[in-house]
Parts: sequence; structure tokens; C-alpha cells
Amino acid sequence: MQRGKTSKNGETPATRVNYEDPSLKFLDWVDSIGLEKTFFGRTLQTLEERLYIRRGAVVFLYCVLLSYTIFFQFDIPFNFDVGDTAKYDVVSPIGFEMVDEVTTEEKRLKAEFAVPIVYDYDTNVFERVSMGLIQSFRSMRSHYREVTWSKTPAAYRKQVLDFFQHKKQFEKELGVPVSDFMFEWLVDNRFSPRIEAVVIRNIENWFERKIAEAPDRFVTNNQTTVVARVVHRNNLGKEFSLAKNEIVDLQAPENFDLEDKKDLERFSESDRANILYFARSLLTPNLTLNKQETASRRQSARDAVIPVNITIKKNQTIIAQGSVIQPFQMAIIRQIENIRDDKRKDVMAISMAMMLAVAILVFFSYLKRFTVNKVKIDFKDLSVMMLIAFGVVLFTKIYLFITDAAFASKFGHLIPATAFLFAAPVAAGPMLVGLLITYGEVVWLFTAFLSVCLGVMTDYNFAFMFVSLVGGIAAARGVYNCKTRNDLYWAGVRTGAVNALIIALVLTMTRYDQDGAWKEILISIPAGFIGGIFSALFSMMFIPLLETVFNYTTDVKLLELSNLNHPLLKSMIVKAPGTYHHSMMVGSMVEAAAEEIGANPLLGKVMCYYHDIGKMEHANYFIENQKPGNNPHDHISPFMSKTLLIAHVKDGVEMGMSYKLGKPIIDGILQHHGTTLISFFYNKALDMKKEDGPEISDQDFRYPGPRPQFREAALCMLADSIEAAARSLDEPTPARLQNIVRNITQRKFSDGQLDECNLTLKDISKVENAFIRILLGIYHQRIDYPRSAGGGLGDVAR
Repeated sequence: MQRGKTSKNGETPATRVNYEDPSLKFLDWVDSIGLEKTFFGRTLQTLEERLYIRRGAVVFLYCVLLSYTIFFQFDIPFNFDVGDTAKYDVVSPIGFEMVDEVTTEEKRLKAEFAVPIVYDYDTNVFERVSMGLIQSFRSMRSHYREVTWSKTPAAYRKQVLDFFQHKKQFEKELGVPVSDFMFEWLVDNRFSPRIEAVVIRNIENWFERKIAEAPDRFVTNNQTTVVARVVHRNNLGKEFSLAKNEIVDLQAPENFDLEDKKDLERFSESDRANILYFARSLLTPNLTLNKQETASRRQSARDAVIPVNITIKKNQTIIAQGSVIQPFQMAIIRQIENIRDDKRKDVMAISMAMMLAVAILVFFSYLKRFTVNKVKIDFKDLSVMMLIAFGVVLFTKIYLFITDAAFASKFGHLIPATAFLFAAPVAAGPMLVGLLITYGEVVWLFTAFLSVCLGVMTDYNFAFMFVSLVGGIAAARGVYNCKTRNDLYWAGVRTGAVNALIIALVLTMTRYDQDGAWKEILISIPAGFIGGIFSALFSMMFIPLLETVFNYTTDVKLLELSNLNHPLLKSMIVKAPGTYHHSMMVGSMVEAAAEEIGANPLLGKVMCYYHDIGKMEHANYFIENQKPGNNPHDHISPFMSKTLLIAHVKDGVEMGMSYKLGKPIIDGILQHHGTTLISFFYNKALDMKKEDGPEISDQDFRYPGPRPQFREAALCMLADSIEAAARSLDEPTPARLQNIVRNITQRKFSDGQLDECNLTLKDISKVENAFIRILLGIYHQRIDYPRSAGGGLGDVAR
């Protein structure tokens, strides 16, 4: 291929060179590296041939687009805060469940503070304090006896100060610090055993009570009891409840007074005060707050609280107009915003896209391997199905948004939201596919695919998904082989009836025990019926558009083409009346045969009406249009005759494309002769061949084909030949007609003309019987009426 051509004057246009240079250089670079010859290139080619990588990529991208459409939400921002007054009713656009964090936290706090404070109760405190007191006094008395105390006050004071060297030992053995005044007073009293005994007896009485340090800081007024855990080695782990008022505050001195009045009488007032002060200094709590255990038990109590879940229904009023927005209501709104968050939507959409792509691949694998006829889906059919599925999903999304905004919010108390959902014309998708694609396996797999998409889009609504599946299959079945436009209406009625029945059963099964179930069921049933009617109307609206854009020939289009007032048929009856009559006869034969074998009788009949339209260009060269004794072929060579006969196929295709007859009709025009040998002119050419002339091949006298690829085209081929042969009989007796039918069918079969269509031997037998029945009806015997004296026919005997 030459690039960068020069103009006629030899100059290359500058603008064209500048425009093509980058792409030309890139193409040259690709050619130079020989990518297709490398291992990587060969691997890509192999994967493309086996796995259809490019087509799979297109399907995945489509699934991504479809998934984002499914999860797309028409966002209405909530521009208010806690404490604002709602200017309108705020309703939930989706249905969901959420944890009521406010109520749950209230319950957790209640459970947490219901757990009593845990204290460790040490029963050995008095033993340790008393032993320290005894040991320290004993040591000090021993040191005291070692000193020879002076009688003079000054010397005595000096000795007392020297005795302070034992204070640290005293404090260490006692376990508590002692003031200098108190130590000096004890020295003056020679660490008297009487003082020791009085102190021990009083602190023993005090330690019989439960002493804690500042309990009011930790035990609230709402708590009346605490838990005390015994930490003594013999009773480790034992617990008991303790009333709050039984706990004595260590920091309240008034709680601890000297009780042994008899022994105290021997002491002066100042000594009694010193004894009380010293005894109080020895006090330590026998109840110690265990913060770790308390926190652990309270956390366990919090964890044991089951979260409070609330269910928010779609279109449920969250905030009434004029009310003040509360924190709980804002929590619901934040949850809605989190559900509709873009990041969450992205993850769900990609996951959904992968799921749908896998489903499509599995469906194609099933169609390719396990269907009876090894169904193959053209890329055009795949594109149309993808477009229809996307259109149904998008339309349903918009429909639900409009109904929610305009009707459900105002009439939701009268009409449940499910009624609007079931009224959606989703069955229009399977109807359109059923009209455009004739493979039943493809239609029901498409319906299943669409139903899953719709179910996910409506918050995984099982009832709607199942109704869409069953109703869609019923809709596709209703438009199969429709012969009049009224069939589309009746298909909508049948779809609505099936929808109503399935809705009644599914809602009864799933909502029977709920409040307002009967109202929802009774309103949803007619809504489902209306949805079927709407589906038929939408199908009638869009089927002409799809036929025109994608060049499909549906049964509806075939009904239009079957009108004998079509311009081509009106022209043919004028230019080639014999061909017109022949086409009508062939159409009747094929229609009857197609009904016998389960083919499309409407397609077969209409195809036969137009299969010979190419003969209008040279009508006189075809025997059915010739007058007796006037055959133009007598004056031309057999090669020219062959060319004229073959040309009617090409001319017919051109006329069919010009009038947009559709692919099936044009395929029938191309295939109705297959590669049949034009034997009359072939034999004539052999007879006229000179001995030294070139050899004549039968391939030169065969139609170019292709052979019939589908059953209706094969029926048209057989009926075309049989009707022409039957027309040539002088005496078309039943036996001769039967022989013609079987001989021509056998000859076509032996010549391999039926090898590429899926006609079985059983089908061929049924076709022969149908042809014989029609021909016998056309060429039935008639009474040879006697002529009257006036030359007219006599009256038929009554």
C-alpha cells in the first residue's frame, strides 16, 4: 500500500504530509519490529483466536458502565445540621439497616455504670501495722535502756536530741513517718508499753471496719454497693458485696476516735491527744481500689450489650417538616451518605462488573457447547442486547426516581412503593430481544441477566427480580411468531397476567405475616398487570427504531412486507406477472412446510414473495413470463442465457438492499438457488461444443451460492424448484406430483444443497408431505362441464 501520494503535478501537499507524518512513522515502526512474528505477538494472536480477548474487553467495559449505572444514585444533598428546623419532609432514598449508635451507647453506658466498683480487701493490714508497732517500740525501749539519762533538764534535752539518731530505724520498723514532736513525746514517755497497748487496742477496733481512701471520688451517688475481693492468701478470690455507707473514709479523722476510755483515764489530756494523733497516723486502707479489674468488668459489660439495629424503609420519613433536627436523625442521614459514598460505590460497581462479565462468558460458553443448534451470537446481536439491557436499566432508574419524587412521597400512605416498582415496564427488554433474535436460549439467558441487574439495582429485591425473570420469559414467549400487530397487545396482556400471578404468590410467601401485607398485595397485583401492558406499548414504540438502525427484520417488519401493496410486489405483478404468481404459490407451500417443522412460517412466506424480484429486470427471459412461441433464449448462446439467469440473484439482492427488506430476506434471495447446476443450458452448451473447443465445466453453469444456511431458505429452494416443475406438467395427477416432490427433494439432497442448514431427515419427510398436500389442493381435478346449446357451460347438477 502506497502512502503519501503526490498530486498530479508531482508535488506533495504540505498539509497532508504534516497531518500523516506521525501515523505513518508509527505504522512504519510497527512494521519494522515485526510484532506479529515475535513470541508475544503470536501469543496475543492465539489468545484472540481462542478466547476472543478484544470482544471480552468490550464486554467487560460494558459491564463496568452498566454496573456504575446500577449503583448510580440521584443525589439530593442534605444541607442542615443538628438544631436546624426542617423546611421540608426528609425521606430516605434507600432502604437499609443501621446500628442506632445513640441508643446503643446509652445502653452501654448504663450497663457500664451498673457494674459496681471493685476494691481489694486486705485482712492482714492490722497484723502488719500491729507487728510494726510492737517491733519498733521494743527496739526503742532497748535503745532507751542503753542510755544513762541525766536528771538536769539541759543535759536531758541534749540526750533526747542525740536519741533522734534512732528515729529512722523507728520509722522503718513502724512503717510510717513520725514527726519530731511525736518522736520526742514518745522518748519522754520511754516508749511506754501502756501507750503501745492503748494504740493497738484502738487500731484493732478501727481495722474491723472497711477503710478506704476518699471513696466518694470513685463511687457515685447512684451506686449503693461495691464489690470487695479478699486478697488474703487463704481466701484469695472470694468476693462479697459491700454497702457504700459501710465504707469509712480514711481522710475523715472524725471517723476514728479513741474508744478504750478506762485505760485512757491514766493519761493526761495532752497525752490522750498525742495518742489519738499517733494512732491515726498508723492507719492505712484495708480497701484498695482495683482500677484494672473495674475497667475490665465494665468493658465486658459494654461488650455484652447487643447493638440496637433499626430498619429504615425506602421513602420512610426521617425528619418531618417543621421539626427540629435531632442527633439521632443526623446519624441516619450520615449513614445514608456513607452508603452512597463514591468509594464504596466504586468497589461495589467493579465487583458487580466482574460478576456480570463472568456471567456473560458462562452464558456464551453454554450456548456454544450445549445447545442443540450450537447457537452463535453475532456481534451485532450482542451489541443490541447490551444496548437494550442498558436502556432498560437506565429507564427503570429514571422511572423509579420520578415516581419516588413525584408520587411515592405524596401518596406513599395510600399506595405502597412496591406497586410503583412492579408497574415498571421492564418486560419490554425481553420483548424487544424476542422480536429481534429468534434463538430461545439467547432470550431466556438475556432475561436472567437483566433480572439480576434489576434485582441488584432495587436493593437486592428478590420479589422484583423473580417477577422480572418469569414475566420477561412470558413476554418473550408472547411475541414469538407474532403474525399481527394485535399479537403484541396480547403479549402485553399475557405478560401482565403472569406478572400479577407471580406477584400475588411471591408477596404472599414473603409478606404474609407483616402488617399491611394484604393492602400491599392487592395493590401490587394490578400494578404488575399494568407493567405488562406498558411493556407491550414500549416495545411497539422502539421496535421500528431498532429495526431501522440495526437493519433487523422482525416479525413486525415481516408483517409489513407481507402486504401485497408493497411497491416491489405491485411492480412485479405488472412487469413479471408469471413470477408474481409463482412467488405466491411458493410462499403458500413454504408457509405450510414451516409450520410442520417448527420453522418461522411468516419469514418463509415473505421470503418467497421476494425471492425472485430480480427477474423484473429481464422478465421475458424467464419461462413463466414468456408468451407461447416467443423464447429469447433461442437467439442467444447458452453462456449468455446462464449469465442472465444468474443475474437475477444479484439484481434481487440490490433491489432488496435498496428497499431495505432486511438481512433474512436478502439472505433468502442469495441462497434460494444455492449452487444448483443450470442443467438445461449446461447440456445445451455441451451439445453445441465443437470437438476441438475448450472443455466446459459444470462449475461455469452453477449459481454462485451460498447454499441455504437456515431452514426457511432451504424450504424456499425446494418449493421454488418443485412449483416450477409442477407448473410444467400437462396432466398434474397426484402420482406425478408426488414423484416430482420426492425426486427434486432427493436430487437437492444428493447434490449437497441441504448440507449447511439444520434440516433433519425427519423434517424433510414432513416438508415433502406438506408440499404434496398444497400441490394437490392447487392442481385438484375439476369437472369437465358439458356445453349448453348456446355454447355456454351447462348448469352444475344440484
